[in-house]
Amino acid sequence: MAARQKNIFTRSKPLMNIYSGVDQEGKEVEVREDAEQIVKWHEISDALVAAGYYRAQLQGLSAFDKIVGGLTWCIELCDIDVDISLLFEENLTIGKKIALTEKIVKVLPTMKCPYTIEPHQIQGLDFINIYPLILWLIKYSSEFREAKEDELRKFAVIQYDKNHIFEADRANYMQKENFLRNLSMVQNLYKPCRVRKRKGDLPANELEQVNATLSEYDKRMLMHVSTSKADVKNDDGLDFLYDYEKTLADPSEITTEANRYLKDDDIGNKNADTNVHYAVLQSELTGEISKELEASEKQKYSEDVDRLAKSIAVMEKDIQEFKDNHEERIEKVKCQYTDVLGKLRKITHKLMKAEDYSDKDVKQFYKSLKELARERNELLQIIQHRGNEHAKLENELRSIKDPTTKIEEKPLTPAELKEFNEREEKLKAFITNMRLELGKINREVLRYTTAIDEVPGTAELLQYEKRFIELYNQVASKHKETKQYYIFYNTLLEVKLYTSKELSLLNSILDNYDEAMSSVRKREEFMSQFESIVDWVNHTVKKVEEKYKSEKQQKADLYNEYFRLMDIQRQYAAALKKLGEERQKLGTQRNS
Repeated sequence: MAARQKNIFTRSKPLMNIYSGVDQEGKEVEVREDAEQIVKWHEISDALVAAGYYRAQLQGLSAFDKIVGGLTWCIELCDIDVDISLLFEENLTIGKKIALTEKIVKVLPTMKCPYTIEPHQIQGLDFINIYPLILWLIKYSSEFREAKEDELRKFAVIQYDKNHIFEADRANYMQKENFLRNLSMVQNLYKPCRVRKRKGDLPANELEQVNATLSEYDKRMLMHVSTSKADVKNDDGLDFLYDYEKTLADPSEITTEANRYLKDDDIGNKNADTNVHYAVLQSELTGEISKELEASEKQKYSEDVDRLAKSIAVMEKDIQEFKDNHEERIEKVKCQYTDVLGKLRKITHKLMKAEDYSDKDVKQFYKSLKELARERNELLQIIQHRGNEHAKLENELRSIKDPTTKIEEKPLTPAELKEFNEREEKLKAFITNMRLELGKINREVLRYTTAIDEVPGTAELLQYEKRFIELYNQVASKHKETKQYYIFYNTLLEVKLYTSKELSLLNSILDNYDEAMSSVRKREEFMSQFESIVDWVNHTVKKVEEKYKSEKQQKADLYNEYFRLMDIQRQYAAALKKLGEERQKLGTQRNS
């Protein structure tokens, strides 16, 4: 199999038209044209024109320009900015083309596009994969335009209603305006308004921070509480709340009503918890919290912090132990995996080196092995059937002789037992040998299967061929670009040469002018030299003009040849299409 060489580019490709063409240097080359790609390209162009991208109708633009322009147009209709100009240069390099397509491909995932495409597919004009993307973008952009149209229409109606009111709607409009004005007044009435500003940092205690913040915004609350206090005169809890809020609003005006309330509670034999609670509230109002309460609170906080720190330490210790055990297990598994992988590589290397069997020997051996296994199974079935029949006949014979006796199995004699053991050992040895041979054959089959799988299939070969063609096109475009650079460089070099000659001539004339005008003889000699120089310049200009005319004529001839070949190509495409239709008709007639 290794000795047989294959040419991966000799397979025929379906729907592929091959014809001869002329490249830019005048050489005859082979041009491949996929009919299905051309059909998809026409469908893409029709879809873009139907969607409103009329630039796709221009004949002077390339297919790449139309495809990238259509994609960019659809994306920009969805209010997504793409840093691409819709007017491209005439001769783009491969790098610039791929950069353009990468910008488009980068935007598609943000639009949640279900189709994935690579930049080289757009640059290589893979119309089959570009077609569903174009259809999805056209549909998405049309839906987006409809939604945006509805939003703009609603916005226009709202703006119109703000400035123009019909007489039938004036009553509703005035009612709505009054409602909104009253609502804003209520919102402004209950909006928090800062009346004081605290100097210095906030206290460390959270409760003091809350009280200080409330005291800065509590003027409006006191007004609200004062208005509602007259309605609930008999509620002692609200009276104390009123005094508490008033004290928060102005701590300098501490009333004695809190003390009175505490005394009334002591007289009324309230429980101790209530007294402590009001004492704490009074101390908060005056800003003088007792040291005992503060110390007990700090001790409670410190105990909670210590308990949490201990629990965190225990949890960190457990996490570290679990992590260490997990890492040890991972290291053991890695070592075992490395050992097994090394053994497997050694065995595979040995098996790949073994070339003792040919394909024919392996097939014959495998066939004989299958026949032996089949014969063995048949013999075992015959022996089992014979034993069952023998036992059945013995049981029937015993039941006929003595129906009351129980059936007992007859033990084997030593000779029969020995013979049975020998046969069993031989059968086990035979099975072991067959398993070893089967293992060898399976390894050989696996080796040959791997070798066969390494040979590329039709799809892979077609993909390789397509990539090689793309690479050839890229190299050709790069060669064309380099050639243009060289031509441009040579032109500039000639311009520089002529300019330098002109400058040197003018300098020499300027240097010799005064001396030549000093006498008549020198002036005549100078004029004769000047006339010879003018004749030489005219001769050079004439040569350049003749060269320009010849190049222009050659360009016109090449254009005529190009148009003639384009006509031939159109005729060939039409004939090919007609041939395909006729072939399809013949196929349908044969099937019918």
